[in-house]
Amino acid sequence: MASLIAFGEVLIDWIPLQTQAFGELEIPVKGQFPGGAPANVAVALARLGQDAKFVGAVGEDDAGIFLRKCLQQFKVDTQHLLTDADHPTPMAFVSLDEHGERSFSFSRNNSADLHFSADYFTSELFNGEGIFHICSNTLTDERIFETTLTGLHQARKCGYINSFDVNLRLPLWADTSALVSRVMDCISHCDIIKLSLEEVEYLAAERSSTEFIQDLLKLGPSIILVTDGGNPVQLFSKQLQLQQATPKVNVVDTTGAGDAFMGGWLYGLLAQAITSRHALQLTLNEPEQLQQAMLTAVTCGGYAVSTQGAWTALPTVADMPSNLRQA
Repeated sequence: MASLIAFGEVLIDWIPLQTQAFGELEIPVKGQFPGGAPANVAVALARLGQDAKFVGAVGEDDAGIFLRKCLQQFKVDTQHLLTDADHPTPMAFVSLDEHGERSFSFSRNNSADLHFSADYFTSELFNGEGIFHICSNTLTDERIFETTLTGLHQARKCGYINSFDVNLRLPLWADTSALVSRVMDCISHCDIIKLSLEEVEYLAAERSSTEFIQDLLKLGPSIILVTDGGNPVQLFSKQLQLQQATPKVNVVDTTGAGDAFMGGWLYGLLAQAITSRHALQLTLNEPEQLQQAMLTAVTCGGYAVSTQGAWTALPTVADMPSNLRQA
């Protein structure tokens, strides 16, 4: 079976559950949830019956032990999740507004995930076929950025599809002066790019969104996906342009929604035997396959926002409409 290899951070998401009165104070009570964008995507694929590996590092602490157990419970391969005795497991603190929209603060100073070594990316890791998936949180400082590039180079050399969910979290960047150049460098080594419309506008600067998308395609990606909340998802390639409406759902919690979407999209590709760069190129003249993967993606995203949490809100095959069950 082809594999997803997700690289980056797995962390604790502290998510509000309720408020509790202590005298005159209203104290938010938060629950400890496993999270981290690339880890969420790995779990999304595993929930849908695909082989998923997570590559990264956690601390030798209670949080790291908890996250490893959670990944294993959700059937994600953790043999490439390293334990770092010298650095802590990262954490994120989530706040939700009355519409379920999130804001973040992070505890990720010198954390274990930032010290993952580029030497670990060997050809043996990329045996067979599959997809190598990253997010921009491994670009926030020079060392982990160079490690990410090494992973992309090795994956491409082995014929893997490189997937990049830009997923910008600006509070993680102590200095944003290198943000755009690092994102663009990774885009040039990837086959599939996902951005929100907000991220497109941020990165485009003075250019129009349309001009920026065309410039990205010239860098080398085969497919660019652009999401915009509940509005239709847009797919761009040099050969075609597609769109897919999103389902109407009751939004409870948007935590992990983009990762559920991305997991559904990658599942849609792997389940249709699009498991290598060569196979991906062939689909660019087969829009029905791409449309099917987009439908799966928005269905997974819609399911996730209707339930609280990240991993616990990801659908299984049994939760999917019968026409989207590929496993």
